[in-house]
Amino acid sequence: MDHLIRSQCQHSLDLLVGREDAFAQAFFPLLFQRAPQLKSLFPKGIDDPMVQLDVLCQMMIAFVGDEEALRTGMRVIGFRLAMRGMQMDYCEVMANTFVGALKRQLGNSWQSDFAYAWRIMKEEALTAMEDGAGLMAA
Repeated sequence: MDHLIRSQCQHSLDLLVGREDAFAQAFFPLLFQRAPQLKSLFPKGIDDPMVQLDVLCQMMIAFVGDEEALRTGMRVIGFRLAMRGMQMDYCEVMANTFVGALKRQLGNSWQSDFAYAWRIMKEEALTAMEDGAGLMAA
């Protein structure tokens, strides 16, 4: 993964500091409205704003961790989807919803560099998720 791409994505997440709860409360309901089946991938009680914030923080911590840990996390999501008989289209829904909610939350702070970086990051994440789904099929 290109360092510049990852740093642009990280910078966009840095701009969320102090607004993580608002982002979580926007992202999760929209995600579950678009794909209610995805709720089964998350912990029990995901409708609770505190649980949403906790999950969001875990996701962000995974992102700032090492690259292999992030890739492994994406594979696990793909594996879980396949295990539940869900199509990989749900990964795209999850990624698009995340980036769209991030863009709305950042408002005027959103930059075209972020859009490019997240598009590349999404492609890499979807590839890792497909790898995870393939492990389930094997």
